[in-house]
Amino acid sequence: MAKRTKVVASKHAAQAAKDAVLAPPSILTDRMTNHATNHATGHATDRVTDRRIAWLDRMRPFRARFERDVSMDGALHSLERQLRERQNAFGDVIEAWNQIAPPTVRDTTVINGLANGTLTLATSGSSASYELSRILRDGLERALIHRFPTRIKRVKVRIGSGDA
Repeated sequence: MAKRTKVVASKHAAQAAKDAVLAPPSILTDRMTNHATNHATGHATDRVTDRRIAWLDRMRPFRARFERDVSMDGALHSLERQLRERQNAFGDVIEAWNQIAPPTVRDTTVINGLANGTLTLATSGSSASYELSRILRDGLERALIHRFPTRIKRVKVRIGSGDA
């Protein structure tokens, strides 16, 4: 029975010690201590102040307000990374497209992607899509496939899914 009491007592002591670390210093006790010791010795106020500062230092990480980053650095880095990845993925295809495609089609068309041998082109509207399809049938598709035989197998046209 005595062991059980010791275990319970030690659990309570551990909890009390934990509460003492996280609990704020009591203002009433501090005032009474300051009042009592200021007249007698004057040394207790330093201990009380140190205890308050120590408590504030322990609580600061939990109570800190983090300032939002309102700069454009994150957005610019993200955009730069996306453009770099796009250039690495099919930069040579974009250069070949700009050399081979006629200027009328180039202005209304965007290279949307290159996946599984299919080059996807996005146009600004149905009339641009029709014009691009005719130019592709007239030999532009064969020229692209001939320039990149291992990467491009066919060309697909979409309407309005790019920023043309």
